[in-house]
Amino acid sequence: MLKEKTTILLFILLIWQIPVKSQTRTLSLSEALNLSDENNLNTKSAGARLEAAKASYRMTNSIFLPGLSVSHTGISTNDPLSSFGFKLKQEIVQQVDFNPAILNDPDNIENYNTRLELQQPILNLDGIYARKAAKNQVEAVSLQANRVKESIRFEVKKAYYMLELAGSSVKVLEQSVKVAEDALKLTKDNEEQGFAKYADVLEATVRVDDRKNQLLEAKNRLKSANEFLAHLLGLNLSETIETTDSLIQPPVQLYVDNNIVNIENRSDIKAYQKQIEAGENMVKSQKMKFIPRLNAFGSYEMNDHKLLGTAANNYMVGASLSWNIFSGYKNAGAVQKANAQLNEARLNYQDYLSQSQIQINSTKRKVELKYNQIKSSKLAKEQAQESLRIRTDRYRQGLEKTTDLLMAEALTSRKKLEYIQSIYNYRQSIFEMELLLEKDINE
Repeated sequence: MLKEKTTILLFILLIWQIPVKSQTRTLSLSEALNLSDENNLNTKSAGARLEAAKASYRMTNSIFLPGLSVSHTGISTNDPLSSFGFKLKQEIVQQVDFNPAILNDPDNIENYNTRLELQQPILNLDGIYARKAAKNQVEAVSLQANRVKESIRFEVKKAYYMLELAGSSVKVLEQSVKVAEDALKLTKDNEEQGFAKYADVLEATVRVDDRKNQLLEAKNRLKSANEFLAHLLGLNLSETIETTDSLIQPPVQLYVDNNIVNIENRSDIKAYQKQIEAGENMVKSQKMKFIPRLNAFGSYEMNDHKLLGTAANNYMVGASLSWNIFSGYKNAGAVQKANAQLNEARLNYQDYLSQSQIQINSTKRKVELKYNQIKSSKLAKEQAQESLRIRTDRYRQGLEKTTDLLMAEALTSRKKLEYIQSIYNYRQSIFEMELLLEKDINE
């Protein structure tokens, strides 16, 4: 029995120590963008703000729809005025109740009142314009939510290719480690044959360790890039993402036609426009507070000396015309404040429009610069590869030093990484232009 328990325990410990592989998900860029639209927390937060704005707009229905309330009140009193009034409400007044002694010192009376009240707005011009402003605000928040979505898509595109970039860097450095290890092995062989010194072996060993450290840093960057993309997509951070759209493709130079640049159709610009419209309607709403308000009201009540009784009932209907002629400059100050806020919104809009145009012009220049950097980095990479090939052949023939070979290999690795980075930088500038124009751009 003890032997069986020991076997089970060992089996459990063995299973516990088996490493659990993280789940792997293969994604194209379009699939990643769709996931971000559905799962990204900032996108969901923007959706929640939109729902809150819609709820605030629904609250303005109160300027058209009636308000209905129901109440039930129980009172016990011997107050002379209230006692006689409750008898009238209960329709139980008798001739004896007019006796001065009873009127001045009545017995205790109980009254249970059930009341239904209806209030119906008829004309409230300030509320109508406030409702229009709330509608403008809903439209502005909706456009802002769309802009948040576009901004997240921009971040996803960058993060997607950053993951691809990190993966490519790992592959380059893995090859670099292999070359350094081969050079170390060859150096050790040459030392044994008397063709190299021990110092050469030490230098080659240092180069291998240096390459391995660089490889470890690249793998850490790969994990960080994977976690950040998973965060943007609303996935588990431990989930491994494999990209299918390759970064290393010969890009085509992008030319932005000035005729298609119309930033006033961008969602964030339209949101500013809607906020200005909301400000204009708020100014009108404040001004309409100088106009009289017209409202209707009505009530129906039942009174009884018993709880929830309905022995006596009555109703009342009417209309109210109210006009706040002077409120100590409160309304006038509110109009001035609304006008100032409207003016501020218009100035902010012009400033934002100007800044957006500057960003577009700057990004257009960046796109051209990043494309030229691709061509120069590609040429530098090819030159470094050819130099490494020549030095490797000469090294095998004993015509090159280990130091020269390793320096050539390090230069080649750096130029490969710079070339990959230049392609990423170019694509990132394209993504920036897409965000600024809010449209997809085909290279």
